Amino acid sequence: MISFFQAQAEPLIGLDIGADSLHWVELARDGRARLRLERCAAEPLAPGCIVQGQIERFEDVSAALKRLAQAAGSKHRRVALAMPVSAVQTQVLSLPGPCSPGALEQQVLQAMALDRDPPAAALAMDFGLVHGAGATTQQVWTATTPQDMLQDRLGLAESAGLIPTLVDGQAQASARAAALLLSMRPAGNPAGVTAFVQLLSDGAFLQLLVDHKVVHQSAVWPSGLPTVFELDQHLQDGMASLSQGDLAHRLELILLNGDPPEEPSWCESLALQAGCDCEWADPVKALRHDHQAPGPAPVTRASAGLMTACGLALRRFKDLC
Repeated sequence: MISFFQAQAEPLIGLDIGADSLHWVELARDGRARLRLERCAAEPLAPGCIVQGQIERFEDVSAALKRLAQAAGSKHRRVALAMPVSAVQTQVLSLPGPCSPGALEQQVLQAMALDRDPPAAALAMDFGLVHGAGATTQQVWTATTPQDMLQDRLGLAESAGLIPTLVDGQAQASARAAALLLSMRPAGNPAGVTAFVQLLSDGAFLQLLVDHKVVHQSAVWPSGLPTVFELDQHLQDGMASLSQGDLAHRLELILLNGDPPEEPSWCESLALQAGCDCEWADPVKALRHDHQAPGPAPVTRASAGLMTACGLALRRFKDLC
């Protein structure tokens, strides 16, 4: 079974297959308990190669991936892949327990087989226990994605001589990279809420993090980039959803990432609108330190693909996942 969420100890490549580009990231420890950027590369894709997450021109994307692998200059072949946000469905089930792994799998399969559209047979699934389950019940997370879309990505990696080892969701991988950047900030971890916003050509995605954990996520805009005012309204709506009773949350920091033009003006405008600090999330800058990464020079501006690839590469380190 291809795993969605278990960390891997061996060298691992984070490979993001985006709508208009491919991104390759490898991370390593530098001997001082810090992570460093080992390799980083990107390869553009021609328009129409990938449409709404579907690989439409397999041979063209495969050729681009082979060029990317050659440019990266890595001897490693194990890769972690991501499924698009729209292609991953996650939920938490409350099931009787505890029970044996085999019995748990049967319970999950039975629960997931009910009221499924598309049918469960058309979906790839992974699951695992949520920490802190009770004595008579157990909380189980599940993740599903279309089987045909998953197989296309696995086949694409194999066509370039790579070994697909695990699969994650784009949102989960990006949030993992955002949490790493938060932990590396000189000012330390913000005491309140951090908003991580990805600005994409086909929409935007919002995640709210508390103590490096995602507590809220939503699509901000279904098509095209939102205005700063619209984005601030969604931020306020997301913050309002966190309020329960007398518990108050304060938005302390906004991390922006994606592919918009004039990124400084986005940060300045949103900081002014939201009334808090706003920074551009750049994993390349944060992870390079004084280490000169081998291979091609890293991409100068962080993009959503780099954040996803960085989060995928983090799956190598169990203590950080």
